[in-house]
Amino acid sequence: MRNIQQKARPFLDRNAGSLKLFGMLFVTAAGLSIATGGRFFSLSQFKLVAYLFPEMGVLSLGMMLAMISGGIDLTVVAVADLSGILCCYLLKCIMPADAGLAVQLLVLCLVVVVGLLIGAACGLFTGTLISRVGIPPMVATLGASDVILGIAVGITNGSSIKELPPILNQVVSYRIFNLIPMTTVVFAVCAGVVSFLLSKTAFGFKIYMIGSNKTATKYSGINIKKGITGVYMVSGILASVSGLLMCGHFSSARSDFGKSYLTPSILICVLAGVSPNGGKGKVAGMVLAVIILQMLSSGFSIFQSISDYYKNLIWGLVLILVMIVNIITERRSARIS
Repeated sequence: MRNIQQKARPFLDRNAGSLKLFGMLFVTAAGLSIATGGRFFSLSQFKLVAYLFPEMGVLSLGMMLAMISGGIDLTVVAVADLSGILCCYLLKCIMPADAGLAVQLLVLCLVVVVGLLIGAACGLFTGTLISRVGIPPMVATLGASDVILGIAVGITNGSSIKELPPILNQVVSYRIFNLIPMTTVVFAVCAGVVSFLLSKTAFGFKIYMIGSNKTATKYSGINIKKGITGVYMVSGILASVSGLLMCGHFSSARSDFGKSYLTPSILICVLAGVSPNGGKGKVAGMVLAVIILQMLSSGFSIFQSISDYYKNLIWGLVLILVMIVNIITERRSARIS
């Protein structure tokens, strides 16, 4: 029996965070099912969660990369909105009126590529402010967010872009085998790419090194400026993907679509075990955390008495609570070791 415990202990230690999140996922699903009289625990509700969580999930992956590097990216929502607006404008302008399905898909692919380039350009701007100018990440991304959002508002004058070609909504709303939403597939691809970058490439190793100890990383010969700029460029690309998903979901574009996603994206990272101080975080935890948070958000929408205006209050309180729990846990672990 003792040998079994000794063999199991390393596995439990390595996967303690994931096991904790699995437990929270089960408790959240069970609690919402009981509170709603079984209405939440239904196939239609889980389909809704699977359709909606990728928007916030892809956005949170970019936030995770910035936090692992020891920074933060407060531009993700602004980049998502600006990319969505420019892509929707482009889609309306270049889509032929009588285009067949093949042509529509080709035009959409072109627009997606442009959107990714817009996100990369925004990330390059933010990353340059941080890595080369030397502005602290929180201040740099806060200022860059206002600049990017100001451009988005200026383009639209605060109004919506409507009457889009239906192909964007059709692709985003498509369900494989009438069950798996295309948005979930997009999130899975993005999560897989980020996981590969972090665990299998030199770029990922550099990100962890920069977040863990920037001074030691500098003396090891790693180009910190290039690494940080790359982090924010990838974050901008992911934000653009999220913006396109939002525009496809609503079949329109606005400069405030993602405004409610900033605090939840940070909360997801913290809940997933990403250290605000940098150097720690895994994609597996992010996947579980974003599902948990989307389940809570969908559960709140069932209760008519809970206004959407209280969501930011709830997310803020949960974020503070999770941070307190993490700090207490880390202090206890330090005392034991």
